[in-house]
Amino acid sequence: MEFVSDDYFDVHQDESLDISSVEPTPYDQFFIKFEVEFLREQQQEEDDDEHDVFRLESTIKTEIFLERCDRLPHNNLPWHNVTRMLHIMGVEGDRQPMMLRQICSFADKIANEPYNRNKKILPMKVYISIPVSDFIEESSEAVGLDGNEDLEKVKLGSECVCVICTERWRWEVKQQKCLALMCSMEIV
Repeated sequence: MEFVSDDYFDVHQDESLDISSVEPTPYDQFFIKFEVEFLREQQQEEDDDEHDVFRLESTIKTEIFLERCDRLPHNNLPWHNVTRMLHIMGVEGDRQPMMLRQICSFADKIANEPYNRNKKILPMKVYISIPVSDFIEESSEAVGLDGNEDLEKVKLGSECVCVICTERWRWEVKQQKCLALMCSMEIV
């Protein structure tokens, strides 16, 4: 029996992406479509105890990001922007370093390709497939994190640091939450 154990990652220029709805800007842009597939193996109980049967459950999250491209030899897509995108997509921090390097390197490559020289919008597609364990769900249930009852409370207009993603936020709007999926702040 084969189990899902490794992340899969791919980044490429995708001319088939529909960029017609992108508003023109005075600067060049990356149009980045992120697709992250979360894979979870679930064991199914069978009447026959001799054979374990596993079912693969897949959840796909898709987002589009527009990021400025300055057409520099390096750092056309800054690391902190890619880290933000990966957080939004739910990719855990310990899985990000390799992906981060490859996305930034690829962005530099297509920004400097002669083929793309006259293009204002550079379409990229990032596909990530991640095996997910039930550990996170079980550990949050064990601590009793039901809804918002155990969230850190912050005042509107205050600046604070999220204890999960360590991002600094200024709370201005009610119901605004940190961009990371599992952050721990709530507005009071």
